[in-house]
Amino acid sequence: MSSARIYSDKRVRPGRTRLDRHAAPVQPGELEVGYVKVNGVRLRYARSEGSGPPILMCNGIGANFELLLPFVQALKGRRIVLFDVPGCGQSEASLFWPSLKYYAKMAVGLMDALGHSGAFSVAGVSWGGGLAQQIARDYPARVLHLILMATSAGILMIPGRISALLLMLTPIRYFSPRFMARNASLIYGGEMRGHLGRAARYASKARPPAMHAYFQQLFAILRFTSLPWLHKIRCPALVLCGDDDPLIRPANAHILAALLHDSQLHFIRGGGHLFLDMQSEETARVVEQFLSTHAPNAKL
Repeated sequence: MSSARIYSDKRVRPGRTRLDRHAAPVQPGELEVGYVKVNGVRLRYARSEGSGPPILMCNGIGANFELLLPFVQALKGRRIVLFDVPGCGQSEASLFWPSLKYYAKMAVGLMDALGHSGAFSVAGVSWGGGLAQQIARDYPARVLHLILMATSAGILMIPGRISALLLMLTPIRYFSPRFMARNASLIYGGEMRGHLGRAARYASKARPPAMHAYFQQLFAILRFTSLPWLHKIRCPALVLCGDDDPLIRPANAHILAALLHDSQLHFIRGGGHLFLDMQSEETARVVEQFLSTHAPNAKL
């Protein structure tokens, strides 16, 4: 088990984007934010108070967890754990040979370090969907539910629009708000089409990742496929996909749902790759319904 030490305990409202503040009294709907060392790497995490088993959220490539806060705020009453992978957000960068097995071990080590040593649900968006699948495979006794959003089975997938995929090969969108605004509709589709203001607001919440950390994540996902073993995952699964996502074609969601043992498939109308942020209330409604329908009976 990974050794852990809490470095700080800060709490902020989900709507804020600067999380490096002085500690403040806890108010309803706020998040605990802090740092913990897992496998020698200092990770930043956030967690919300609520009932039921915790939900571990796995983010997209290069992304900081502020980008998930609209969904966290919409999914009221649930315990949710967020974290920045090494080199993203405010987590420490680290040199290591990247694989999703490594990231999965670190994510579960984070849960242990935070005192969540029992079972939990895992949700992943985009790159984080691959990580969520890896966690469900490697730690089946720990995972109650698998929630996959805007993701695929890995490198063996029905490819998205080539122009959009090429723009994802570098993290330039995180460094240049102008680039993000100019290319958001091409990369993300859906709700971003014709809405420069939305792209600007999204870019304002993003923190540039360390360059080598972004390529570590990219290299890890390019070596990953869950197709040979996806059918072995036995926990209930929810697959969510936008119907206007240039990066993840709807066919990939159908493949995931078909291969998973106990799955439910749902498409977000008008949803692009960022429907989790842009349609957070609708996404939270679907996720809440799924979790309530598949509530565990076992005592945790």
